[in-house]
Amino acid sequence: MVAITVEPEQDETRAAVLRGLSAHNQAKVGPRNAKPLAISLRDESGEIVGGLVGELKWEWLYVDLLWIDEAHRGAGLGETLVARAEDEARQHGAKGVFLGTMSIQAPGFYPKLGYRECGRMENYPVAGQTLHHFTKAL
Repeated sequence: MVAITVEPEQDETRAAVLRGLSAHNQAKVGPRNAKPLAISLRDESGEIVGGLVGELKWEWLYVDLLWIDEAHRGAGLGETLVARAEDEARQHGAKGVFLGTMSIQAPGFYPKLGYRECGRMENYPVAGQTLHHFTKAL
């Protein structure tokens, strides 16, 4: 018989689920070929004032985080970071990019760069807000 247990810590369960899911996925679509991607934006003193964090996997770039300090917004730096990430993705052999952004963040930013909204989740993270999903072919 199988028991369902809510675990106090997730490390062991996460590792087991990741192993099983990774094996299944690799059998279906091939190796993940994952490579982390981090691109920083630094001011004159070397302090990070923006950046993009993501992962190159299979034939895609997943953008997990993109942030520009408010003092540096509006100068085209976000576009520059995204373009650099797309270049890295192409070099990795990626065919596309996908990401999510909330309505309180930058859903109007990505369409200007050629991204297409491919889904949305209403009332996330709270009522009245929306999580937007975007994709772009490279």
